[in-house]
Amino acid sequence: MRTIVSATKAGAAVLAAASLAGLFAACGSSSDGGGSPPPGIDAGPGDAGPSGPPQRISEAGLYSDIATKQVAATSLEYAPAYALWSDAADKKRWIVLPAGARIDTTDMDHWRFPIGTKLFKEFSRAGKRLETRLIQHVADTGKLEDDYLASTFVWRDDESDADLVVDGAPNVRGTDHDVPSRQDCFKCHRGEPGAILGFSAIQLFQPKAPASALTLRWLVEQGKLSAPPAADANFAAPGDETTSRAFGYLHANCGHCHNENGIAWADNPMKLRLLVGERDAATSSIYKATVGAKMDRPKTSGDTFRVVAGHPEQSGLLYRMSRRDGTPESMPPIASKHADPDAVSAVKAWIERLPP
Repeated sequence: MRTIVSATKAGAAVLAAASLAGLFAACGSSSDGGGSPPPGIDAGPGDAGPSGPPQRISEAGLYSDIATKQVAATSLEYAPAYALWSDAADKKRWIVLPAGARIDTTDMDHWRFPIGTKLFKEFSRAGKRLETRLIQHVADTGKLEDDYLASTFVWRDDESDADLVVDGAPNVRGTDHDVPSRQDCFKCHRGEPGAILGFSAIQLFQPKAPASALTLRWLVEQGKLSAPPAADANFAAPGDETTSRAFGYLHANCGHCHNENGIAWADNPMKLRLLVGERDAATSSIYKATVGAKMDRPKTSGDTFRVVAGHPEQSGLLYRMSRRDGTPESMPPIASKHADPDAVSAVKAWIERLPP
């Protein structure tokens, strides 16, 4: 069995973004003898219909042996270059591609995945598994909620299995980690036409990663892309190290909501999503949308401009990403209870270095 080694994670992560929660309610209830499911979870096999979700993570195709946590050979582990901040939770990610299928990369900024594609993300803290999320491409009707089956599984206390959560769950397994609702999940995922976040040209462009890692280079070598990029293509976040780091996690954590397709656009037309062709930081969408730009709806005297060159203390972007008080000023307003200190430091450093 060939194991794909995860690429080294690059950069910190911050800001918005909920991932995926349970999609359909389960019918019936029973235990499989592998520990008791957490409150609010239907552990029964049920009958969710041909397009419904599995009831347990052991039925989802991630593992070949749930008892030993042996991952199936078809589940390929990967790591994005710019990770989503999840309140310091540790995460693992896998993709399952249908045999012989290729990802449609005709538009290198917006990949389209073949029907049958599955992506898994496991969240843990201090070695304790909390939840595993699954998004699966099941149809091509043009309606996101019908085309993608989104499910979240919360791990049992003995970690013998993880059970489908129907409506999300707060403070799972004695932590302050919340499992989001389906409604909150699709608020973020509808901002990407291909629905998948974190598996893209920019996120998988990792030239320094081991050859065995699942990266853009590996996908090209394996013939997994319908329109592979040129051998000398550069999809890293633009700018020097400080700028690239700031832009990378703004892209990863804010870009799915803050773009023309995102849920935030109607109230706040600020583009924080990078495109592969943006090679100059000063002319990029992120720069033009933030530096010297006024806030659409300022909340405080320190929140008038998105970014004031050389003055992080006057920049609304930094002000809001530093807050977690449950108000609309907090960014993200959902899916995070703690600001990311590394990300705040990185964005501050970028603003400080901008020429007035």
